[in-house]
Amino acid sequence: MKRLLNQNGLCAIFSLVFVLCVCSAISLAQEKQVFDAITGDWEMETEFQGDLIPALMTLSIKDGKLAGVWVSMDQEMVMIDLEFDGKKLSFKRTMGEGGETIDFEGIVEGDEIKGKYLSPMGGEYKCTGQRKGSK
Repeated sequence: MKRLLNQNGLCAIFSLVFVLCVCSAISLAQEKQVFDAITGDWEMETEFQGDLIPALMTLSIKDGKLAGVWVSMDQEMVMIDLEFDGKKLSFKRTMGEGGETIDFEGIVEGDEIKGKYLSPMGGEYKCTGQRKGSK
């Protein structure tokens, strides 16, 4: 009887481990599918004091996480705290040489991004973008 219980217990443990592995694989596949919708190069423009400041935003997947680089005015800035849920994109990046961060919040619809930067000094700056090559 004890042996039967031990075998049933082991079967239950193996079944639970199998279910957890399958659920984890499904979750990773869904996350990759969400990230695939946004990875690549994006031509961005930010309205600042009446001018449009162009930039290139490159999003990729590194170590299973969304990663990004922002290049504008001959400066390359690493994006941090990137979050994307399939529609909403948010991140932070450093601003200039002072190292202050500026927050971005936007909505992705197909090959377009519409959002705004929230400055630590209190301003908001409209920012829009197109997936490179989608025009």
